[in-house]
Amino acid sequence: MNPKTITAILLTFSTAFILTNCGGGNDSTSNTPESNAAATPNESDDTSSQNDGPNIPYLRSHHAAYGKEDGTRPPVPVKNPEARSIDWIIVADDERNAQILTSHIRFMMEKLESGANPRAFDKLFLMEAYMKYNGYYTTTVDRSGSIVVVSKSARTACAYDVISAHSDAVSEDFFGRGNIMNDYSSLAEAILASPDCDADRDAITAYIAERQRHRGR
Repeated sequence: MNPKTITAILLTFSTAFILTNCGGGNDSTSNTPESNAAATPNESDDTSSQNDGPNIPYLRSHHAAYGKEDGTRPPVPVKNPEARSIDWIIVADDERNAQILTSHIRFMMEKLESGANPRAFDKLFLMEAYMKYNGYYTTTVDRSGSIVVVSKSARTACAYDVISAHSDAVSEDFFGRGNIMNDYSSLAEAILASPDCDADRDAITAYIAERQRHRGR
């Protein structure tokens, strides 16, 4: 997507949020402490829990509810390597599913910022957790009706490589197939071995060694 189109959409959301004071059918959140309200974990496939917790089973079984603006799917991140930024415009099939996705993203942001390690068997997810916990990238989430816009901006090339790989995995496997079982550790190892991660390699390696758990633990 043309970067000017993304900018225009984001500006439209920003104006709408100001005019409505983020009420009604709009949600806005970022990774600032004051904007991260606590969420209650709930992983049941229960439509009444649409504003609570990660809702991973629900999202997995409804992955086909999310697509691009032109109606095709899966949603695909728009990347800007020069700016080290990634933007997603994700269109849900209805407002409720957009709310559930927004809740999931907000919940995961809070978990990572608090030092938690969801999916601790996977080195790529552990690398992303390290980057988030240590402030190497920021995340903003805006919702207007059935449209969710997620923007990530990395401070370093290594952090950008990590969030870029993670976004591909989410697009292709999670949204594309409803698959949450793949292990991307080999991809993480390749990123970690690259020159982009020279400055952080020792710290990330130590973090992974301390936090990694076998699948199912």
